[in-house]
Amino acid sequence: MLPVPVFSFTVPSVHDDTPLDCRIYHPIKFSHDGYPGWRKKGAVISHPYAPLGGCYDDPVVQAIGTEIVQKGFVLGTFNFRGAGASKGRTSWTAKAELADYISFVGFFIHYLSGLVPPSPASPSERSQSFTNSPLSPIQSAFLTPDNPFDSIDTGTVLILGGYSYGSMITTHLPSTDAILSRFAEVAKGTTEAEIRLRALNLSHQWNADHRKSKRGRSLTVEHSTHSSSHSAIIGGDESEPGTRRLSRESRRSIDIVRRSMDRSRAKLGLRAHSAEFTEAATRSEEKMDMVEMARLHTSYLLVSPLLPPISLCATMFTKLNPHRQHRRPSGLSSNMAMSESEENLLNNPTLAVFGDKDFFTSHKKLQSWAERFHRALGSRFKFRTVAGAGHFWHEEGVEREMRGTIRNWIDEIQSS
Repeated sequence: MLPVPVFSFTVPSVHDDTPLDCRIYHPIKFSHDGYPGWRKKGAVISHPYAPLGGCYDDPVVQAIGTEIVQKGFVLGTFNFRGAGASKGRTSWTAKAELADYISFVGFFIHYLSGLVPPSPASPSERSQSFTNSPLSPIQSAFLTPDNPFDSIDTGTVLILGGYSYGSMITTHLPSTDAILSRFAEVAKGTTEAEIRLRALNLSHQWNADHRKSKRGRSLTVEHSTHSSSHSAIIGGDESEPGTRRLSRESRRSIDIVRRSMDRSRAKLGLRAHSAEFTEAATRSEEKMDMVEMARLHTSYLLVSPLLPPISLCATMFTKLNPHRQHRRPSGLSSNMAMSESEENLLNNPTLAVFGDKDFFTSHKKLQSWAERFHRALGSRFKFRTVAGAGHFWHEEGVEREMRGTIRNWIDEIQSS
């Protein structure tokens, strides 16, 4: 069972600023005796298809997350648009959901970077009792807080994963280098800047609270939507009022309206606003400084992945990643062009876990797909078939086997 989330909050999607419902969980040791020698490590797990009830409270997502947190990882979960408390609706092509995942990964990496794990508390400190107190206000500024972070340790482990529809989106993620480049140097008020600020401020808030208390106590805020929850619930924008800028998709909608108005003005003999003037008016020269980050040790976890034709139905046959021709690793079909995301699965530690009774994708097709990646030259792709398991992992004993497989794989990637 997962612990109470440390933070419940929202981040805007880089696709169109849709607010996404998110949670952060910390290892239990963070909240009690500290975690001496902790190596920075975190994981993001995404959920099944929202129109079928998928959200971050899905039992399989919770089971996977529990194993990850028990291994000492910081865990991040989020609801795709249209799921749970996230705004918007599920898209027809999954392109918006891919952007949702990228948005949360950008947040999560910066949040993980800013964490300073607590040191073990002394016996006298552990004996002290603390009353629950409200969170202090989160600062809204583009200045770096008192304890800035400049880089992620070279030993940082990051797992990106998902279950069912979430695993399908995971297989189309760009590399973490590509994701970070999007957040590397961003203009003030942009969606990317907003996401970075939220990560910076939440990690700083957590660090400050634990330096003050000398031990990891749950954070509380008044008027929590869950009376039994001690997590901090945070929404709204981090940006100063009036500085928030729209995402590309939101600007595109406004541009369509503007062009329509310009055409009307031209018909009436009025002077139209030039595109150069509009662009100059909305451009901000203030930028957030680049955060230098070392390469992450990224791994991928796919539980009950979706393959064609089901995956094509979920994307309306839209290609989420352009395929580019290159030298194909041995073992892959000679006519198979690889995308960057497929290279990610080959070149980074990847685990696919699925049952042989999965009715969404036949076992034969899953086995063939997994073996093709596993046998490729230099591949780091592994897979495990769980006998008797269906797509929802309801059958007796199968969830336990799936969880054990994930535990063993996490031990492997941490020791490599």
